Amino acid sequence: MSVDRLKPALETGLPGCVWVLRFDASGHAEPGTADDLRALGEHPAEDAPPQSFIWAHLDHVDRRIDDILRHIAALTQEARDALSGQVDHQFVERADGVVSGAIIDHQIDINGARLDSDFLRFACGRGFLITARRAALYSAQTTRRALAQGAKAASPAQLLEMLASHICDCTLKMCRSIAKTLDQIEDNVVIEGRGRDQRAGLGRARRQAVRMARQVSGLHSTFERMEEEADEHQDEEFAAIASGLGQRAGSLTRDVNNLQDRARMLQDEINAILTLETNDRLYVLTLVTAVLLPATFVTGYFGMNTKSLMFSESDNGTLYATLLCIVAAASTLVMLMRWGLAAPEAKSERTRSDKTARRG
Repeated sequence: MSVDRLKPALETGLPGCVWVLRFDASGHAEPGTADDLRALGEHPAEDAPPQSFIWAHLDHVDRRIDDILRHIAALTQEARDALSGQVDHQFVERADGVVSGAIIDHQIDINGARLDSDFLRFACGRGFLITARRAALYSAQTTRRALAQGAKAASPAQLLEMLASHICDCTLKMCRSIAKTLDQIEDNVVIEGRGRDQRAGLGRARRQAVRMARQVSGLHSTFERMEEEADEHQDEEFAAIASGLGQRAGSLTRDVNNLQDRARMLQDEINAILTLETNDRLYVLTLVTAVLLPATFVTGYFGMNTKSLMFSESDNGTLYATLLCIVAAASTLVMLMRWGLAAPEAKSERTRSDKTARRG
C-alpha cells in the first residue's frame, strides 16, 4: 500500500479548507499551508509569470469559507459568488482574468463513485485554482490521489483540465455500466422472452440515463462557453483545453443519447410483449366464456322448475341434462374451430399458405 505523501496538505489549520497543495514550476505537487493561501492576496507583477501556483479545496458546507475568500484579493466578486453562493445549474464566466463557474460531478465514498451528483465550484486565475464542494466529489479525490502518485500539472488551467477529465472518465464508466445493464435486459427480453420481470430494472436504467443525459448536456454547453470566452480574450491555453474537453463531452453526449434510444426501444419491446400476453389471456377468457355459455343456458333452462319440464320425470334426468350440457359445449367448440376462432394463428397460417399457392 503506497504512502499518501500529500496527506499533510489535509491539515491546513483553516476552518472550511479541506486541503492546500502547492505546485512548483515543473508542475510537481507538494503539501501547502495556510500561508500559501493567504499569499494570494498579494498581486504579482503582470510581466512576471508565476513560477508556482496553489490549489485550495474548500468545504462549501462550512460557511467560514466566506472569511477565507474575503481575504483573497486576487478573486473577483463573480468568483466569490461561484465558490460560496448557491448553484442550481452548470455555468462558466470570466471576469478580470479569473475563470469561475460550476460543473456537475459525482459524489464518492469508500466504495467508489456514486450516482448522486453535486456541483464542483471553481475559480481559476493567475497562480491559483480554488475549488469548493458540499460533499466528497470523484474528480477532486481522484485528482489528489493522482498528484500524490506523481502526476503533474504545469498550470491552474491544466489542473482544471485534469479535474474535468476525471469527471468525463467517471461519466463514461457509468455509461458503460448502464449499457451492460441494458445488454442483460435485452438478452432476457429478446432471447428468453422475459418481459414482465424486466420492467423494474429497465425503469432504473432509463432514469439513470435521463439524469446523466441532462448532466452531460450541461457539461458540454459549459465547455463550449468556456472555449468561446477564451477565444474572445485570446487565451490560447484555456481555449485549447476547453476545446478538448468540449469534444470529450460531445462524445459523451452521443453515448448517453444512444443509451436513451436503446432504453426506449427495450421499453417498446417489453410493452409489446405485455400486450401480447394480455391479448392471449383475454382470448382464452373469451373462448372459455363462449364454450360455457350454451351449457349455462341448458342449466338455466332446466332450473325453471316449470310443469312438464323435459327429463323431470325420468330416473336418469340429471345424467341426460349433464350430457346435454357437454354436447352443447362441445358443439360450440367445434363451430369455433371450424370458423378459425379457436386457433386464429393456425387460420392465419392457412390463409397465408392459400394466398401463396394461388400466386404460384
